[in-house]
Amino acid sequence: MEERSLREQRREYRRALSRDQILDAAERVFARNGFHDALLREIAELAEFSVGAVYSFFPGKEDIYREIFVRRAAEFLPGMREVLGSGAAPMRQLLDLAAWQVGFFRRYPHFGRLVLRAGAIASPLATPAEDARIRENFAAAQHMQAGLFRRGQRAGELRKGDPAVLARMFSGLVSAFQAADLAAEPGEQLPLEDLLEVIEAAFAAR
Repeated sequence: MEERSLREQRREYRRALSRDQILDAAERVFARNGFHDALLREIAELAEFSVGAVYSFFPGKEDIYREIFVRRAAEFLPGMREVLGSGAAPMRQLLDLAAWQVGFFRRYPHFGRLVLRAGAIASPLATPAEDARIRENFAAAQHMQAGLFRRGQRAGELRKGDPAVLARMFSGLVSAFQAADLAAEPGEQLPLEDLLEVIEAAFAAR
């Protein structure tokens, strides 16, 4: 009984590794080619699987695409919550959140390119058809940012305005920096301080 359980655990572990290997490869291919021009055969070759083996993990290309966003959200959203639960002053949290998001996309540059391709400050699935899980994750991130702006406004630290709109503007600035960062020469990164100065100037209470 126990031996069978160990075998099942090892089987599940190997399956999880294989699944992640396919998603890693797909992330690169989608980031480079976009959804419509990405080929399942290219994803399979990069992951060192047959196309048939890929189908044993995912029903199709749309499912792989969606799972890329769901997988990264499982790290992105808890990371945001940790920053926003620090107890720091609202402006400090806003700057820390920008730094954390930039760091996240620097860790996963292919995902960063994919997010920019998909529409960084809109729902991140223009094509294929939207998926409820991704809409919920995107809305959760924007809701947390809007909540930070509300707290900052009550504390007199962050500028007046619709918190939801300010949250989108914040995401837009981070995305613009991210796009420029990805376009920089290999091995070079833009100074994060430049972004933080712009955010502070844009959102500080007047």
